[in-house]
Amino acid sequence: MPVDNLPLWIGAAIVVFIVIGYVWSARRNHSSDASARDFKEKLGEGVGDPLAETPQEPSFKSEAEKDAESDDGIEVPSDEGLVFDDDEELSREPRFPGQPVQEELDFTASGSAVLLSQGRSAPDIDSGIEAVVNFVPREGNFDQDRIKALERRVNENRLRDLIRVDYQNAVTGRWSHKAKAVVSCSQIYMTMLLANRGRVLDELTASGFLQLADHVAIEINADAALPDIQMMLDAARQIAEVITHYDNALSVKIAAPEDFDQSAVRMAATACGFTYRGDHYERCIAGTKVPAMQLWPSKQLPNEMELTLDIPMTSAAANPLGDFFAVGNDLCCRLGAVMADSVGQPVGSPIAALICRQLSEMYGQMAASGVPAGSPRARRIFTRI
Repeated sequence: MPVDNLPLWIGAAIVVFIVIGYVWSARRNHSSDASARDFKEKLGEGVGDPLAETPQEPSFKSEAEKDAESDDGIEVPSDEGLVFDDDEELSREPRFPGQPVQEELDFTASGSAVLLSQGRSAPDIDSGIEAVVNFVPREGNFDQDRIKALERRVNENRLRDLIRVDYQNAVTGRWSHKAKAVVSCSQIYMTMLLANRGRVLDELTASGFLQLADHVAIEINADAALPDIQMMLDAARQIAEVITHYDNALSVKIAAPEDFDQSAVRMAATACGFTYRGDHYERCIAGTKVPAMQLWPSKQLPNEMELTLDIPMTSAAANPLGDFFAVGNDLCCRLGAVMADSVGQPVGSPIAALICRQLSEMYGQMAASGVPAGSPRARRIFTRI
């Protein structure tokens, strides 16, 4: 190669390298564009894009539990592509398997209300302490006319305050003391308490009850199963013996150094849950009309009152002694008084422990006698009506 032509050869080599570089660069860009187009096409097909797959929620279930769900027929999302409903148009937005669908809420629709049958599943009778008469219709059911005739007979009788009537609804089979709640009645019970704190059944009253039952049976065209009068009298005497044996009350004094201001007494008693009854205060068991405590002002000593707990009316499970002492302490704090026993000694821990043992023994004896304190049976026979 002549030296004189060296610059020419160098320039030619540079041009060749430039041409080769340009061609290589063009082919590389073409290949990159093709790869980019292929990748975009794959994205459009839902392949290769991690967001195109249904994400799997983290789970704390074991593999066995997951297998059990699959065996129970739970649908497992697959990679079969997009899913359309049969009624959807193809132009609508597709949704992937497992994707929740937000449905429009209909606030105008209201579900049908389920009416619950009112009343009790069994009649409210206690043959151990009541005389019981059962009326059964001779034909069909008792309609409203016959039910009203029975009510009229009972309300006009001198024993009306001692009698209860229970009606069985012919449609639902449930029982109620309210005649207005029954349109058609399949059977009726009429009962009378044999004895309580205020009275004991005698022969004249027993005869009057049976005569009333006969008249009712005729008027409402019913067959009546009547109790035996001698059995009624014997049962009444037995109940009276139980009442006499267990008719006890726990009593403490609320004593103050000065005479009580009756307006202050009324405010304190009301704050402690008592209701004024003319000459004394009563505090009923929560949710009932059953008086459990009474507060009596002393007629001889204006600075003393008597707080009593009606033992047969209270249930041992409700901790009546604790409630009794709590109410007594509250009254004393409000009135500046102290609790004392019958001889004037303040009620301390030793006396309270002794009372607790005696009360527990009495509750056990009443339960063993078939009249648990605070039970519906006890609360009925220890009334004074």
